[in-house]
Amino acid sequence: MKAAVLTGYDKNGRTLEIRDVPMPEMKDNDVLVKIHTAGVNPLDNMIIKGEVKMIVPYSFPLVMGNEFAGIVEKVGKSVRKFQPGDRVYGRMELKRIGAFAEYATIDQGAIARVPEYLSDEEAASVPLTALTAMQALALMKPKKGETIFISGGTGSLGAMAIPVAKSYGLTVITNGNGASEERVRRLGADRFIDYKKEDYAKVLSNVDYVLDTLGDRELEKEFSILKDGGSLVSLRGMPNGEFAARTGMSMIKRLLLKVAGRKYDQMAARRNQKYYFVFVHEDGAALERISEIFGQNHLEASVDGVFSLDDVNEALKKVASGGSKGKTILKISE
Repeated sequence: MKAAVLTGYDKNGRTLEIRDVPMPEMKDNDVLVKIHTAGVNPLDNMIIKGEVKMIVPYSFPLVMGNEFAGIVEKVGKSVRKFQPGDRVYGRMELKRIGAFAEYATIDQGAIARVPEYLSDEEAASVPLTALTAMQALALMKPKKGETIFISGGTGSLGAMAIPVAKSYGLTVITNGNGASEERVRRLGADRFIDYKKEDYAKVLSNVDYVLDTLGDRELEKEFSILKDGGSLVSLRGMPNGEFAARTGMSMIKRLLLKVAGRKYDQMAARRNQKYYFVFVHEDGAALERISEIFGQNHLEASVDGVFSLDDVNEALKKVASGGSKGKTILKISE
């Protein structure tokens, strides 16, 4: 089968190779999926650069790709939830990625059925970002009526995080390029701040929760708008000791990440706030809940561009350049 393969880490960004590789092996609890479409994410570029190797160390050659939509081709002997012909989507297992390929195997517990009204391109834009939002909100433990600020909510993460946050009954504030305001409000944002006209740090205060998508350069400002005792969940900051303990890392990694994340823990401690780092993992049950939210509300899924598998490196460059209005997608098969 054809696949996009990474041959080693490169801090400057290595070009993926299109290769013919063997079909993936199946375990008893696996399904074999014919991949129709795959989402391209900042995470893919981070993996290429070796930025997450402390969290998930990969071996090479590595078939890349973290999320997909496709059709179940075959099921393992212990699989009961799915059957051939089911239309499914998912976030690949952390230790076993491989969505940039014609076929992939994945544990049945990591996937869910696609909401019928979503196209293959739209479906592939959902799993990773929607699960990120769900897992971030699970750490926050929000209550209906509370307020969340989602930084840079005009991109693919915001397209999922805003409607998911609204499903929890939260008041959602976000910021970004004013050209995207109407689209973001349609997704459910209650307040939009055009970063070219206003500085969110000067107009917001006492927000219950912050979902950070921008990382180090914005974290101090984001803590400043958070109420005393509030929670900030970061996708782009540094993992800390709490993250290492929560994800069951070794004692050595816990000590290393405790030191690495100390800066953010100290920021949070000034006003009894909490800092969490999230690295999204597979979760079929949460994805089923996402499918329910989409089905009940007929939510939009934002796609910003579609590339062929052969053009995967152009897709990765597009994602790296920023300014996305939705998810970049690889169309792999019909």
